[in-house]
Amino acid sequence: MPSRFLWRILLGIIIIATAGGCSSVLGTTADGSNSGARNDGPTFSLMVGDSELAGSSGRQLSEAYKSGISLLELLKSSGVATFAADGLSILSVNKVFLSPEWVWEIHMDGKKITDWNSNVDRDDSIIIAAKPAAGGAELQPVLLSINGGSEQPELTHSYVQPYTEDLTVRSMLKGSEMVQLAEDNRTVTTVMDYAPLSNEAWKLKVNGKPLLDSGIDMKLRPQDTLEILLALR
Repeated sequence: MPSRFLWRILLGIIIIATAGGCSSVLGTTADGSNSGARNDGPTFSLMVGDSELAGSSGRQLSEAYKSGISLLELLKSSGVATFAADGLSILSVNKVFLSPEWVWEIHMDGKKITDWNSNVDRDDSIIIAAKPAAGGAELQPVLLSINGGSEQPELTHSYVQPYTEDLTVRSMLKGSEMVQLAEDNRTVTTVMDYAPLSNEAWKLKVNGKPLLDSGIDMKLRPQDTLEILLALR
């Protein structure tokens, strides 16, 4: 299946998730620290490597929680996770998608959960983590995040990929197949087929710090986050 078609499918999933009230993953620092602050429902953590990406999902779970609810029903009704057509396979968690090298693994109170019908108690602790699909594989994640901001929020999502040696900002952008660069191979022109308006531009950040044009060949490290932000000029 062509990569461009796959990304259009992905965009459709993101739009549906946004309409259903899913929150942006890019509030990780501020919102993630409060994911367990409320005590009226289970606590929640979303882990990618050593990074916590829960965003506001803890609040979503608390608001959707009711006595006797199953794990599957809680994740679906809260909007924290989106599922494939089979209703059981997770496509994304808090708008974080995985490349084929990764799978989602769920733990509740320290125990790995394989039964979706497991009941969730009010004081349970739920952790969903990205794990290497091949058992025992030594993979480190890097994160590609698209931030459509207030102008194009339906574009906002993140994508977990495996770190590879000599991975640069440029190679990560080109390898994603959803980003188009200008002829100079330095400027982002479109992301998921969206071209900025005259008062907009795609900006690059690495771990929250703006990246200059000269940084396009910067080498990335495990756990780095490359963000593509739609900003006003």
